[in-house]
Amino acid sequence: MNASQNENGSGFRSGYIAIAGRPNTGKSTFLNRALGRKAAIVTPKAQTTRNRVLGVCDRNGVQMVFLDTPGIHDPGRQLLNRVMVRTAYDACQEADLILYFVEATVGLTPEDRAIIDRLEGGRVILVFNKVDRLTNDRLMERLAAVSALADGRIAEVVPISALNGRNVDRLLDLLPGFLPEGPRYFPAGQWTDQSEDFIIAEVIREKLFMQLRQELPYALAVRVVTWEKRPDPSEVRDLEALILVARESQKGIVIGHRGEGLKRVGALARKELEELFGCPIYMRLQVRVEKEWSTDARILADLGYAEPDED
Repeated sequence: MNASQNENGSGFRSGYIAIAGRPNTGKSTFLNRALGRKAAIVTPKAQTTRNRVLGVCDRNGVQMVFLDTPGIHDPGRQLLNRVMVRTAYDACQEADLILYFVEATVGLTPEDRAIIDRLEGGRVILVFNKVDRLTNDRLMERLAAVSALADGRIAEVVPISALNGRNVDRLLDLLPGFLPEGPRYFPAGQWTDQSEDFIIAEVIREKLFMQLRQELPYALAVRVVTWEKRPDPSEVRDLEALILVARESQKGIVIGHRGEGLKRVGALARKELEELFGCPIYMRLQVRVEKEWSTDARILADLGYAEPDED
């Protein structure tokens, strides 16, 4: 029976797979590798991912719907951090399977074990990522230590390098065995549910993260104001986006000396977006001070973040 017959009868497998873990463990890099295209922005800085990012992978007659999530961390009292952590746990709760990412060079920490304790047992595959940074002997030591702790909460332990692709195909080949029989949730060819506005804002935010010093990226957000659609998709499209910062001093840093910082970010973002949408783009970026935007539930909702918990 071929794949198309399976979709309309018994035997077709599909499911939602949450990609979870602490910050900066390579979750988004894995998603992009699995899809063979860029669905999530990636930077070396922790907590780059703030939203749940969905990516659809059709492979060997199975539809795997990945949910890339923000890194799970101690949110403290900061509203944005609480929203991010809740988004991650909600995705894990809704998923059929959880890929829990651990950085191989660090190993499974007490914080990881506490998080895994909150996840439903038997549905967790522990992914040891960044194994390209370890010798084989050291990797074997790490895996042996983890295997001794696998007491039913962890179904499999798989070492990979999302960056260079090592063992990623092996992991993808394992996943269908953990998924139930089910329908095709997304039509063939659809690879995400993200809106164009979301993609644009994320690309701009990625360039800001890469261009600015360590602390500042966490104090900013991006909102698309205008994204003009044209009957002819090859025509120039107008794009206006607003960069929100919390303080006046941050505005100056983003803009840079004589506007050079903002120009550089705009040029990098425009180049990637023109390649993505296949048309020239006239881009305008503005920076606005929105004091304590990350603690304002109304602004967070407007930016597309989930509602915070009630705690």
